[in-house]
Amino acid sequence: MAEAYVIKMPQLSDTMTEGVLVSWEKKPGERVERGDVVATVETDKAIMDVEVFRSGYLAGPLAAVDAVIPVGEAIGYLVDSPDAQVETAAAAPATPAQPAAAGEDLGYAIKMPQLSDTMTEGVLVSWEKKPGERIERGDVVATVETDKAIMDVEVFHAGFLSGPLVAVDSVVPVGEPIAYLVDSAEQVRSDAATVASKSSDTSAVPAPAVASKPAAPAAPSSQPSRTAGAQPAPRPQQGSASPYARQLAGERGVSLEGLRGSGPGGCIVAADVLTQGTGAPTAIPAAPAVPGEGRPMTAIEKAISQSMTASLSIPVFHVTIHVQPEALMRAAKAAGVSVTVALAKAASAALEKHPLINAAYQPGDRIVDNRPHDIGIAATTEDGGLVVPVLRDVAHKSLAELQTDWKPLLEKARKRRLSPAEYQHPTFTISNMGMYGISQFDAIVTPGTAAILAIAATGPQGMPITITADHRVVNGAEAAAFLKDLQSAIEHPETWAESAAPRIPEGDFDTQVLVIGGGPGGEDCARELAEHGIRVTLVNNAPYPGGECLWRGCIPSKAWRAAADRIRDRAHDAAMGIDLGSPRLDWAQLERHRRGILQTRGEMALKTDQGMKIEVLEGFARFLDEHTVEISGKDARTLRFGACVIATGAPAFVPPIPGAKEALATGAAVTSDTVWDLETPPKRLCIIGAGAIGMEMAQMFHDFGAEVLVLEALPRPVAEMEKEVAEQLMAALRKNSPRLTVLTGVQTQEISGSKGDLTVRYRDAEGQEHRHNADLLLIATGKRPDTSALQLERAGVKLGERGAISVDSRCQTNVPHIFAVGDVIGGYMLAHTAGQQGRVAAANLLGERAQYDARKDSGVTFTRPQVAFVGLSGEQAKAAGLDVAEVKVPLSIDAKAMMTGETEGLIKLVADKKTHRIVGVHFLADHADTLVGEAVLMVSAELSLEQVASAIHPHPTQTELFGEMARRLLSRLRRSARNSQ
Repeated sequence: MAEAYVIKMPQLSDTMTEGVLVSWEKKPGERVERGDVVATVETDKAIMDVEVFRSGYLAGPLAAVDAVIPVGEAIGYLVDSPDAQVETAAAAPATPAQPAAAGEDLGYAIKMPQLSDTMTEGVLVSWEKKPGERIERGDVVATVETDKAIMDVEVFHAGFLSGPLVAVDSVVPVGEPIAYLVDSAEQVRSDAATVASKSSDTSAVPAPAVASKPAAPAAPSSQPSRTAGAQPAPRPQQGSASPYARQLAGERGVSLEGLRGSGPGGCIVAADVLTQGTGAPTAIPAAPAVPGEGRPMTAIEKAISQSMTASLSIPVFHVTIHVQPEALMRAAKAAGVSVTVALAKAASAALEKHPLINAAYQPGDRIVDNRPHDIGIAATTEDGGLVVPVLRDVAHKSLAELQTDWKPLLEKARKRRLSPAEYQHPTFTISNMGMYGISQFDAIVTPGTAAILAIAATGPQGMPITITADHRVVNGAEAAAFLKDLQSAIEHPETWAESAAPRIPEGDFDTQVLVIGGGPGGEDCARELAEHGIRVTLVNNAPYPGGECLWRGCIPSKAWRAAADRIRDRAHDAAMGIDLGSPRLDWAQLERHRRGILQTRGEMALKTDQGMKIEVLEGFARFLDEHTVEISGKDARTLRFGACVIATGAPAFVPPIPGAKEALATGAAVTSDTVWDLETPPKRLCIIGAGAIGMEMAQMFHDFGAEVLVLEALPRPVAEMEKEVAEQLMAALRKNSPRLTVLTGVQTQEISGSKGDLTVRYRDAEGQEHRHNADLLLIATGKRPDTSALQLERAGVKLGERGAISVDSRCQTNVPHIFAVGDVIGGYMLAHTAGQQGRVAAANLLGERAQYDARKDSGVTFTRPQVAFVGLSGEQAKAAGLDVAEVKVPLSIDAKAMMTGETEGLIKLVADKKTHRIVGVHFLADHADTLVGEAVLMVSAELSLEQVASAIHPHPTQTELFGEMARRLLSRLRRSARNSQ
């Protein structure tokens, strides 16, 4: 028999008790070098590599692919020559041996897993499967409360759940059985288990039978003393050591270097550490007896107790310094992150200069250093406990990335739902009790860290920061120097923070900020700046501000829509027993009403701007250089500015159709910019373009009495809408608008004729040519920016796709002091989008770091039923890499809709499966313009399904549909999660 080195199933995670052999990466007889990967195994967490740390030739017997191997069992061997053979009783088992107790075979034991380093026992919270139920590999059978959180218990074996089952609320030591799996339903037992305490005799506990191994020195009969929280000793440079031997060596301060192993292949086992080690943990005096009958500690209380007991063996000292936190708080606000995140980043900047503060003592007089900045931040749970979620690799992440990491961590911490990877092994810790008004306190260092920072409330001298440090790793001078550098990092965040938002350049300028364009984007930007005391000049190309929204878009079109709605409402009157006769449109009165609204709102806007000390100039601006414009028109002048915001909008786009320009010149055709001068509504209207503008106008003029034909080049109309919403809208239009026809896949060939007698020649989707006669043609093919008059090249501003000004998420162009917002930058060409972008640009010019997020934008199309959206559709979310689920409800089942006869349409909600965050809501409903407001808050505030489901909505209203949808989707996701485990 050749002397062989045993390749064992390694323990690759804290909870791993067995692994599945996925593949062999080397062949029998192949040469293997130290560090080679010989196989891959599937653990309870992932598929991972099996490395070897000896040289030799791979030899059998080899475990079969797909075999389930207990941790520590042989999967193969290394020998000295390719021809050597290994003699064993049997090949590595395909399945773990079955446990037995009291002479009976109970089945495969499901044990209380160790779900954290400090966990010694868990509380059985719930059974997710019932006795006799079929269990598949990877199923969650129970949930347990650990010292950190409530977590799932997965099994990696198939069978039927059987007793003895541990009762709910039982406290079970790690490694003890909580239930069993048997091969058939006939073997299932339903009796309850008796949980053995840790001090009980464990001889009756079922244990797997293992194959005989080379004899090892007998271990002492009593269990070795353990030090809670101690780290395993490092692997020896030569040879190997079992995981338990490494853990024991770390706890007892034994170095594994040079230690002779008695296990297979010279592996160091626990007995070697016990018989040859000389170190011993520091003894802790026994606690005095306390009168009274105490209650058992909860898992989290016990974990804290054990951790603090271990901490008593650490020699510590305390150093305090006072800092002024105002600059850090301003930097956090400017970056859009929490002060906690900014503080962690400041601490990381100081740790870079003092790496020993980030190191840790390891038993055996070693120091672990060169560690990433994994900063634990103490947080309280909803039930008053304490957990420490860990921000990983703080040094190499931006503030924005850290904020993205921290927000879900904090929420999970409050609910005690952190996974081990989210709270284990911090390298440095921060505890902030200043938020509770505490003026001074000392925190406690725990094993695995060398220092902890205690932050108290700001007082007359500033904010006290106290470092508690392990004197074995950090000396007093190093701690003091670290605190000085931390003080500097907190008081001068500009030294480490990402580049701050651009501010308004200083200099001899006529105005601090020039805003070109008086629409929603320009006005909102100018007003925000003026409110903060900035001198702003607004150049507008008309007597009154308001832009396209007021004069050519939102307001005038919705005035027409309101009149059309009154006509359309009469269709519902008869069902409710009301007869008001046939409605008649007085076009002249409608136009007086519409124009009066525009004039009133224009005057109001100008008075508001002037009242806020905004200098409003009428004219057209063009750049002379990057800080100068020339204004022509009523208020002509040359103006020098510090910063500029371009908000000039976008005109209607006219495609290159033969005859289109001529028809526009004669008034035979109009665009969404020029349709407002009609003397009477047309009787026959042709519209090119079935987008939002085209369909709104089509239905309005239909309701005013016209016959309408809409020609669309794309395969489906309103392509910008969610697909199902668009399909149902078109079905509703076909049903309720008999004089409205929409054709798709159409190519318009030519426009000819004159006003009142127009001919449009087009080719349909089948390639057949047609001619259509109309009184008026509306070209509604969208809008496209035209910046040619601005002379942007003189300022160095670059353009992007389709003539739009190229900007980043802060609305900043390639010229740092020049911004652009609204339709001129493309994207959603909506008034509220422009307004938000204007406020974002202003915030950045004021030194903050605001961003426009299109994923949270919204819009309404005022057809009937109305179409509305917030956030992402399911298709968009999946394209963005999100795993989402959708739920929808038809309006036909809604009580309020049935009362008013407005039952056409639906509401659809889109949520992230993992986080349950609502990422999109889509509507086809008669009152979507009012319903959409709640959806805006859902998506903007990143509300979860749970939050919406638990909100109390009034009845009978259509808002209660949101709660119904959230509850339905939650139920589905929970069932799906259970079935897929």
